[in-house]
Amino acid sequence: MTPIGVMRNNRGLNRKAMKAFVFMAFLILLTACALNPADKPNPLYWPPPPAEPYIVHEATLRAEADIRKVTLEDKLRDFSSTISAADQANVFTKPYDVVAKKGLVVVSDTLAGHVLVFDTQRGKVYRIGWRLEGKLRSPLGVALDGELNIYVADGGRNQVLVYDRLGLFLRAIGEQQKLARLSDVAVTEDGRSVYLLDRGGVESDWHRVLLYNSEGSFQRVIGKRGSGDGEFNHPVSMAVNSEGDLYVLDSGNFRVQQFEPNGQYLKSWGRPGRLMGDFARPRAMAIDRQNNVYVTDGAFQNFQIFNSQGQLLLPVGVGGMAHRPGVFALPAGISVEDTDRIFVVDQIQRKIDVFRLLNPDERQNIVNFRAE
Repeated sequence: MTPIGVMRNNRGLNRKAMKAFVFMAFLILLTACALNPADKPNPLYWPPPPAEPYIVHEATLRAEADIRKVTLEDKLRDFSSTISAADQANVFTKPYDVVAKKGLVVVSDTLAGHVLVFDTQRGKVYRIGWRLEGKLRSPLGVALDGELNIYVADGGRNQVLVYDRLGLFLRAIGEQQKLARLSDVAVTEDGRSVYLLDRGGVESDWHRVLLYNSEGSFQRVIGKRGSGDGEFNHPVSMAVNSEGDLYVLDSGNFRVQQFEPNGQYLKSWGRPGRLMGDFARPRAMAIDRQNNVYVTDGAFQNFQIFNSQGQLLLPVGVGGMAHRPGVFALPAGISVEDTDRIFVVDQIQRKIDVFRLLNPDERQNIVNFRAE
């Protein structure tokens, strides 16, 4: 007969041995996953096979863990803790607009009343505009200049607030008496020209753009309410192209308008409709290095890419509430980084989907791989 104490000791040893075995098995599994690319989910391309792909989904941003480089130590820490990095709370309450440049991703959150900055190079997320003289009330459109100064259109203050890349408040631009309903901001690369978009309202004729210089001095008004060339009806978004031309998404007239840097009208294109290439509920726009124009649409629940002449190149995304890449419930802000990455806000699903334009060699390699 085995003494009870010895049996208990043996049981304790068995438990320890079992825990050690499980832990070692977990280490082996982690190593296998890290070394075996085949275990990763298949990438999503647009257009889908068998067509030649031009865009791939890269990531979805919801929390700091989404930009942090996960090491084996991180995985072990998550395994031993009650809350893993994947379970972190969503940092967004109601994201509205996004702008990205040189590894900095800036997202306005209207309901939270601040702006979130994803510093992808440092793997950090921080908020700005929540204290002292730089406190935001209703942040809407956001922009970045070449020095990575952050410009925020605050609908509550009816001013654009400017911060450095770390969130230090620098200055305010715009006079409240000159604006009916500030909704967006755009800035040139050198920061010398700052455009404020006045969306106006049903009872207001101030549907226009106001141009300021870098010191915050008012320069001129661009446009007025109407449907003619250079006129606006509820404009919602702006962008500046590589030549410094200003583009305005004129939602009430279902078109994009292009202006010279001084506000001189150049051209417009777009039409209302239900087919791809039309506009139904255009919400935001961005421009890439080739001067292609990207427009999110709340009715189509996607974003569409046009060339500089307004010809449709590619629609991306589908509507729905599934938490999957490229599925949008209410797309809003959009930005194209100099690395050809595309950042798209979904207000309802509280996420930023990140896509990337494939270069010609990547496209050909994928086509060759499919043919094998």
